[in-house]
Amino acid sequence: MGQYANIKSKRMNHFIRWLGKYKAVDIVCAGKHPIKVESHSTRESFPLPVSHEEVNRHIVKDFKEWLAKNNVCTEEEFDQKL
Repeated sequence: MGQYANIKSKRMNHFIRWLGKYKAVDIVCAGKHPIKVESHSTRESFPLPVSHEEVNRHIVKDFKEWLAKNNVCTEEEFDQKL
C-alpha cells in the first residue's frame, strides 16, 4: 500500500486489539489520546487519537513506521491486517 488513506477509528481499534493479543506491545489508555501503544522491548510509546471518527493518513503512516522501527510487526503485516 503506497499511499495511505484516512482510516475509520473502528477499523484501527480492531488492529490495535490484534496487536495487543499477538505482538509484544501494551495498550494503555492515556490522557488526551485514549490509546497509547507501548513497545515491550524499547518501552517507547505511540499515542493514537481514536476518539475521533477517522485517524488521519499521516498518523497511520507514522504508526506503521513506528511499528517497523520497534520490531513490533512488519510493513507487510500492517498492510494485510489493516
